[in-house]
Amino acid sequence: MHEFFIVQNILRTVEDLLKEYPGKKVTKAVFLIGKFSGVEPELLKTALDFFKKGSPLEDAEIVLELEDLKIKCLDCGKEAVKEKWDITCPFCGSFNTKVVSGEEMFLKTLELDEV
Repeated sequence: MHEFFIVQNILRTVEDLLKEYPGKKVTKAVFLIGKFSGVEPELLKTALDFFKKGSPLEDAEIVLELEDLKIKCLDCGKEAVKEKWDITCPFCGSFNTKVVSGEEMFLKTLELDEV
């Protein structure tokens, strides 16, 4: 379960960020997860809920936002949202596309409050 290692990195990142804001605690953390990032949102949520005990996220609300796979065609210039892993342009059929979103996983926002 690689979600365990992701959670370890999340907790380390949050701890590092909080060093810049002494006297603050995390009340909410929002994570953006691409549907094709390889991260299982439910497993990540379960791992976060379990491992956040004793961490800066212990009392924080955890929100997971899912991001669709979006591609941009480098031939016709149009963007499209894809429901399955398919990088062909639905408008012109080109394979000359780039992934714009949907493969990422990152900490989007942290809400802080006074301790």
